[in-house]
Amino acid sequence: METLQNTHVKLLAFDFTSLTPSSSQPKSAVYRRGTLLVSRVETLGIVTSRDHKPDRFLQFTIDDGTGCIPCVLWLNQLTSPYHSRRSPPDVRLIAESAINFATLIQIGVSARVRGKVTVYRGIATML
Repeated sequence: METLQNTHVKLLAFDFTSLTPSSSQPKSAVYRRGTLLVSRVETLGIVTSRDHKPDRFLQFTIDDGTGCIPCVLWLNQLTSPYHSRRSPPDVRLIAESAINFATLIQIGVSARVRGKVTVYRGIATML
């Protein structure tokens, strides 16, 4: 079985929606497409929906013509316990970058998205 766990694998939405959790590593964020194991993906498409909750998250959908991929950009770096374990300058830089990206993601815009595959509210999502 080929493993590309730390590489951003370019996938179409059709391929993304066919990912299944890897049964060999149930606690990790590793997904299977045939014999390929992936944890990070990249796609290119048009933003078709956008739900922005300031200081919390931006949930949006990318459509590449083969289907749609749900994406989430977290904007709570300054209030999240996970990020508070990092050094303050890093957290502030991450938060500013996320806010800048959130303003660029508008319906109808072409976007390239890279992120981790995970399940959010029961749906495979790119974070």
